[in-house]
Amino acid sequence: MYNIRVSMESSVSGTDITFNHYNYNHMKRNFAMAMMTLALCAPICAQEMEADSILRSIEDRIYDGDLERRESKRMFGQVKELSEEGNTGAACLLGILYKDGIGTRLDFDRAREQFETAYEMGSGRAAYSLGYLYLKGLGNIDQDYQRAMEWFKKSDDPMAQHWLAKMYWFGYGVHRDGQRALELLKDNPIYNSEVLLEQFDVEAIPDIPTQQTNNLSGEVENIAGNSSHGSGVTASTPPSNIEGAWKGYLMEMDWSGKTMSRSFPVGLSVGQVEDAYGSVGTSVEINGTADESEAIWKDGTLTLFDSQIGLEKQYTDHPDFKTLDYDLLSISFVEKNIDGTVYLIGRLESRIIQWSEPGPPMTLVLTKEDVQLSDEVLAAFAQQEESFIKLYPNPFVDNLLIYYELGSDSNVEVRLLDYYGGTSVETVISSYLKSGEHTHTLSNSNLRGGLYVVQVRVNGQVHSKLVIKK
Repeated sequence: MYNIRVSMESSVSGTDITFNHYNYNHMKRNFAMAMMTLALCAPICAQEMEADSILRSIEDRIYDGDLERRESKRMFGQVKELSEEGNTGAACLLGILYKDGIGTRLDFDRAREQFETAYEMGSGRAAYSLGYLYLKGLGNIDQDYQRAMEWFKKSDDPMAQHWLAKMYWFGYGVHRDGQRALELLKDNPIYNSEVLLEQFDVEAIPDIPTQQTNNLSGEVENIAGNSSHGSGVTASTPPSNIEGAWKGYLMEMDWSGKTMSRSFPVGLSVGQVEDAYGSVGTSVEINGTADESEAIWKDGTLTLFDSQIGLEKQYTDHPDFKTLDYDLLSISFVEKNIDGTVYLIGRLESRIIQWSEPGPPMTLVLTKEDVQLSDEVLAAFAQQEESFIKLYPNPFVDNLLIYYELGSDSNVEVRLLDYYGGTSVETVISSYLKSGEHTHTLSNSNLRGGLYVVQVRVNGQVHSKLVIKK
């Protein structure tokens, strides 16, 4: 064995370092292997950088609002291919594309599955996305605060911690804990949390109203008409006539629809029905701001066209967004006569324009008389049965989700009808279905814009709901 003595100054101690021939060859082999590893890794790193660049450009593009169908399908194909190759970011983005129906059919079940897959691959953003789905119950996903909190806690995405703080502050699915909310915001170095913390931190922890509609006293339930014994209350029925000026309150509920968050004064003026289709002029005034629009009055539901209203947020995550703009879509009414006073109780469906998602549950209580109602009574009024058919989104562009729940196995036919002609446009399904929840997707790119009726016939009993195609 040859001994090669090399004397050099160590940067640490200044001592000599001795190498023999074996060590020298060993170093050369290690150096060669390192160079080979770098050579092999370079294309992989370049591919990853290219994939990340593609994903960033797609995310920037999909929310521009002017995507053509061909382009959206191409981008969906790119994301799907990258996801199948094991790209974690693509796996999460694929769930978002399914959730929003971009380049593919709108499918919340596939979105949920894709987010779960992305989470298993290590995506904290996917866990946050799952929590957000359950928090608000988007699409046909059942609203569930407990599952939302579980997913937020699994996520390392800062927005998950931001929403956790909100859940503790408002008591969404947990006992209210203002101090815990403040701690989460202080430990979350993002602008949204900093802005929210300034509002939470400068005031005492408020006693936010938490009237639970299913835990009210018997007296309040009788006043609101939720009990039929000795209350002087007639059964709830769709009103035959809505013409005239009405006034009362709008209750904004939490996302579960069980707790009243706040209330606003509201007025509704409805003109005389103009034709057989139920065309009517309306004016809606909420919290002092009025908006006039055309509408359709049909089967107890007032479907509004181009009716928008702005409501100031309780708390803002950004100083430039203190108000949210709502598209008012429809109000489904029932009528109650309580001790001689006629009340209209309406379930308002809305869409938050800035977020492109449904607004929280809202209920109107209207009379033609000057009646003052307490928060407890308003909360009791707010507990109304939801309609059998749920639609998402409404209005829709390309894809429409139709979902409902069957109490027993039934013969079911789901059809889309032209509202003005009454003709059948498309049969979505005609089959014998098992009991439980059912979701169908209507996807018809050739459907012209206008007003349609979604009709669900269950064992001969007909349920219908109006929908707008943009």
